[in-house]
Amino acid sequence: MNLPEEFLSKMREILNDEFDQFIKIYDFDSYKGFRVNTAKVSVKEFIDKMGIEFERIPWCKDGFFYTEELRLSKHPYYFAGLVYIQEPSAMFPVEALDVKEGEKVLDLCAAPGGKSIQIAARLGQNGLLISNDVKPSRIKALVKNVENLGLTNVVILNNKPKEIAESYGAYFDKILVDAPCSGEGMFRKDPTAAKKWTSNHPEKYVNLQRSIMTEVDELLKVGGEIVYSTCTFEVEENEGIIDWFLKNIKTMRLLR
Repeated sequence: MNLPEEFLSKMREILNDEFDQFIKIYDFDSYKGFRVNTAKVSVKEFIDKMGIEFERIPWCKDGFFYTEELRLSKHPYYFAGLVYIQEPSAMFPVEALDVKEGEKVLDLCAAPGGKSIQIAARLGQNGLLISNDVKPSRIKALVKNVENLGLTNVVILNNKPKEIAESYGAYFDKILVDAPCSGEGMFRKDPTAAKKWTSNHPEKYVNLQRSIMTEVDELLKVGGEIVYSTCTFEVEENEGIIDWFLKNIKTMRLLR
C-alpha cells in the first residue's frame, strides 16, 4: 500500500520505537467482525443456530471474528437482522460508554448506524436512543440498519447539535460523539482513503470537531458521561480535542 509520506512522518514522530511494528500491519488484511443483535436473539441462541465456534472479540461481549469464507453478508441470518457486520475496533467506543438498561442515550454522529445498533440492544425496551446525523445523505443508511435489525427504542434525527440542545436540554445519561475525522484508521480497509488524504485534513476536522463538542455539555445530565472517539491517529483530533474541551467546559472532568 502506498501511504502518504507526510502521514508516515507523523506516525514516526508519534510512535518512535513502535513505528516499525505499526507499519507491518499494512502487510495484512484487516480483521473482520460481527456482533450478534441481542435485541432479537441471544448470543448462545445464535451460536447454536450457526453451529460454528467463532473466536470472541475480547472487548465486546457479543462480538466475534469471522473469515471471508463464511460470506456472512449473504447469509439468511444477516438479512433477518440477527447480526451486524462491523470492524472489531469500531465496537470499542460503545463498550467504553458502558450503556445500562433503561438509560437515555444520544448517538450524535450516528450514520451508518453500527454503534447505534450496539447501544440500542443494550438499552432494552425501557431505554431510549436518539440517533442523529447532520448529513441528510447519510440518514437513509441509518434508517435502513435500524429497521433491518428490528429496533423499536430508537428515534432518528437529522439535526445540528445546537438544535437538539434547544429541544432536549440536559436530557441524556450518556452521549457518544464518534466524530467525523481524517480517517487514517481506515487506510488498511479502504486504500482509496489513503489516496485522498492530505496534510491539511487534521486542521479541517479539528474545527468541525470543536463545533460539535461545543454543544455537548448542554445535552448531558448532571453526573452523565460522554465518550468521544474517532478513527484517526491524529493527536490534534484526539487528545487535542479532549484537552481543548476540558479547558473550555469547566463542568467536565476526565474519568478514564
